[in-house]
Amino acid sequence: MRRSSLFAVLGVLTATSAFAASPPNNGYIGLFNDNSGTDCDIRINKAGNGKAYVVMVTAGATSAGISGAAFKISIESPQPGATSAWNPNGNVSGNVGDPVDNGSGGGTMVTYNSCQTVTGLAGDHIVLGTVSFNNMTGQHLLKVKPSDTIYNSNFDCPSALLCDGPSYTVVALTLKRGDSALGGEDPVSFVSSINGATGTSCGFVATEQTSWSSVKSLFR
Repeated sequence: MRRSSLFAVLGVLTATSAFAASPPNNGYIGLFNDNSGTDCDIRINKAGNGKAYVVMVTAGATSAGISGAAFKISIESPQPGATSAWNPNGNVSGNVGDPVDNGSGGGTMVTYNSCQTVTGLAGDHIVLGTVSFNNMTGQHLLKVKPSDTIYNSNFDCPSALLCDGPSYTVVALTLKRGDSALGGEDPVSFVSSINGATGTSCGFVATEQTSWSSVKSLFR
């Protein structure tokens, strides 16, 4: 049942047209040290083990809830020998791929059989799943980017599915890969640190053209 419903959604994704809303007005996906989404500095212990919560924070078109999401989590810089385990939330009915990219690519799409919401208002925190890390030492950044497997050619970016089945409208959470405002970089929805890697603050990345220059230093 879960397998068939997931691939039905995949078929819908191929056909759905672009949603007319400017990112990042539709919310973002971030990684946090806690399931309430308040701390974006992921703590890894001396043995190299730790866990991050992957949370969708709603806004704009996603405020009423979501029925899926597509994204990847890029470890920068990659650490050979480190491993990770992606554990989708128990409400997830379909999962394609592993979101974690430790230097060799990654990406996932998760879908649900029912609308995922908390209050139905902007600012809801919906836990998509967790990532457990092992043998991860030193400081790194975790960046939420477009999946390397493109589920919809119109949405080469972190994206979400709305609760409007059977059409399941797709909405962009960032600018799309290749947008001139990105200056050749991949779009990023959120930057988290591992053990204080940024040296400053982590969190949501605004991707409007007017503010992009102020955050480009995070991606070098």
